[in-house]
Amino acid sequence: MSDDQAPNAVPVPASGTPRPGDETKPQAGQTAENNCPACGGSGKLEGKACPSCEGTGMVTVTVGDA
Repeated sequence: MSDDQAPNAVPVPASGTPRPGDETKPQAGQTAENNCPACGGSGKLEGKACPSCEGTGMVTVTVGDA
């Protein structure tokens, strides 16, 4: 961890990197960011980073009729 990062900082996945809870890859057609259903968007489960969203509180979901 770098010195300028807060000790409780939530890791953010690299752009375009799917998280375990994503329905499809980020930036694919007809997708959007939504609150993670596993943690309700908090990014935490039982005091630890949510494994579905990797602590971000967001997942990529398919929208529309895709």
